[in-house]
Amino acid sequence: MPPAPGPAGPRERWALRLLQAALFLLPALLLSTPWGLGPFALLALLAFALKPSAFARAWREAGRETRWLLAMALLAAAVVLFSKFHFEVRWREADNRLRLLTAPFFALLVYAWRPSRRWLWLGALAGLAGAFVLALYQVGTGTERALGWTANAIVFADALIALIVLAVFARPPGELLWTALACALGVGAVVLSGSRGVWPALAIVLLVALVVSGGRARKLSWAVLAALVLMVAASHWIAPLAQQIRLTELVSDMDRVKRGGDHESSLGARMTLLELAGESFAEHPLTGVGVGRFETVVMATPQCAPPAPRIGFCKLGHSHNDAFEWAATMGLPGLLAILAIYLVPLALFARLLRAQTHGRARSSALGGLVLVLVYIACGLTQSMFAHQLIASFYAVAVGVLYGFALLERETGPQ
Repeated sequence: MPPAPGPAGPRERWALRLLQAALFLLPALLLSTPWGLGPFALLALLAFALKPSAFARAWREAGRETRWLLAMALLAAAVVLFSKFHFEVRWREADNRLRLLTAPFFALLVYAWRPSRRWLWLGALAGLAGAFVLALYQVGTGTERALGWTANAIVFADALIALIVLAVFARPPGELLWTALACALGVGAVVLSGSRGVWPALAIVLLVALVVSGGRARKLSWAVLAALVLMVAASHWIAPLAQQIRLTELVSDMDRVKRGGDHESSLGARMTLLELAGESFAEHPLTGVGVGRFETVVMATPQCAPPAPRIGFCKLGHSHNDAFEWAATMGLPGLLAILAIYLVPLALFARLLRAQTHGRARSSALGGLVLVLVYIACGLTQSMFAHQLIASFYAVAVGVLYGFALLERETGPQ
């Protein structure tokens, strides 16, 4: 069913303005300010409160389209809540995962008010520029790796790639130059973060852009890909660059792992964490050790037993891999839940993308699909839902992009 006509009365116009402002602030403030998603959530809720009947209309018209998204969120919530109460875990450990319940709400909110997607793109550009400035300041003032306002360099880099996805695939027609400049700043901030695990995710963004784009956009994608390859090659001869992208450290870590018994290097610690997660799943296949309680597994290892200080490896509180984390902490139900969290939105976006007859290269369906793929790639080296910022952003961004994709099924990309 086509979406209802646009807002007419003063309340409707104010609600639309608030939602468009929220869409701008969502990516704009994510990394460059300490407020994160707070301003977005506040304005979005105000837009909803101004005219709840519009949301109710959207539910009647498109609620059926969000049933699988809602089912995914309810499955994850059920698994997390069972683990929380069974192991008497603090609410803060469950909170990040429960935010998936907001995805259908934001999808229907976008569908109800039909805001301009341009605001989301502008916010992504502002967010990437702000994150780069902050990263440059942090590294310039002595911070080893740029953190943004996240206190975690890996989370900072993961969120940067998500913003690059919005900048690339929410781009309006004819806005290639500003998009390219903002993405270049985003890649620069990733380099300053020193995070290596996000490079496969960035490669996914570039490869999809190469496949779907044409003309100047494809040439630019080739140029960016060539520049990244050149940067990696140059790092073999430029010591500061190798140090910043931690290429030398990776080679050293691989040598230490080959010698065996390594827990303190980044690579060695990750391999040990995966082994511990696998053992925990084998010992507790139905319930795991409890949501957010993977640190108890780490602390039970000989090298972390008291009175050993909680430094280095012993400070790691999750397995640095989504599938291993959910399986180790919530058993087989957790593994099924994390698969649903990624595969259900992936299938929904793929279905809408196939149904679109034109403008696929800049469609919200493609943007949502790539965002999920990016999270899957980043989730190979990070427990994405152990961190509030990127867990919340996944729920909100999937919902927002799905709402836009439902609208574009009838009207085409903006």
